[in-house]
Amino acid sequence: QNSFQWSTTGICWVGGSYYGYAADKFAATFTEIQKCVCFFCLECIIKSIKCSEKPTEMESTYGAWMSDASQLDEDRYWLADHFSGDLHNIHEFSLHNRLLRYHNLSTFYQGCGHVVYKGSFYYHNGGKNRLIKFGLKKKITQILTMPDTRYHNLNYLFRNSKTYFKFAVDESGLWVIFASNADDSTLVAKLNDDTFSIESVINTNYPTAKAGNAFIVCGVLYFTDDKDRRVTYAYDLKKESPVDAGFDIRSGNGILAMLSYYPNKKLLYVWDNKSVNTCRVKFKKT
Repeated sequence: QNSFQWSTTGICWVGGSYYGYAADKFAATFTEIQKCVCFFCLECIIKSIKCSEKPTEMESTYGAWMSDASQLDEDRYWLADHFSGDLHNIHEFSLHNRLLRYHNLSTFYQGCGHVVYKGSFYYHNGGKNRLIKFGLKKKITQILTMPDTRYHNLNYLFRNSKTYFKFAVDESGLWVIFASNADDSTLVAKLNDDTFSIESVINTNYPTAKAGNAFIVCGVLYFTDDKDRRVTYAYDLKKESPVDAGFDIRSGNGILAMLSYYPNKKLLYVWDNKSVNTCRVKFKKT
């Protein structure tokens, strides 16, 4: 699809390559590329991350906190407490931590791999091989069935976060990371968020047993080790080949329930040991 989103500084995709840019207004399609001035090229390989020194303490070990990854100036965020829940576990807050409303889901969610994107909450329907797109305003539900995948019986994609399906958003749109029930390979599907359908599937051949978590940044899939301390493997989803990348995520132990990239902010959102935090992404320059 020839659509993408960008902010006043960040990354855009042009002709199969990603670039850093400066723009004086929001651009939504390639036809508006003239309004973007690319000033240095990026290989889209992360050099390091720098996390805030003021994490927010939470009551639960597991969970996901999300803003809308498609919005430049989001004035609210959503909280999905624990790794399994329904209507009483999706909370919508203002940026001043004021509870705005609860969202009544028709099905249970499972794991900590949810995202909010273009006004919809994407999640795995617990106990079933189904992914759900739930419109937060109109309350419309769409279903995507994922045959021949691991989705129950504790046969997780990411065991540390009790997650079978991990949604991800990067500069090119919506993805879902999952595992085949035929072997231990990690697969990634590019999703069409309008039709809620699969556009393509890529087999990384990376064993899920080695991975603690994963996230996608401008077409590169990053895996943490099984202790979630360090990124130890990366895979270019466009070239379908490994990438040389490695950097520290954290120094401590305990449960890292959530690790998700937000391209509109160039931040990683983290849920680590009963606290949430953001980490600034630093790219290598060429």
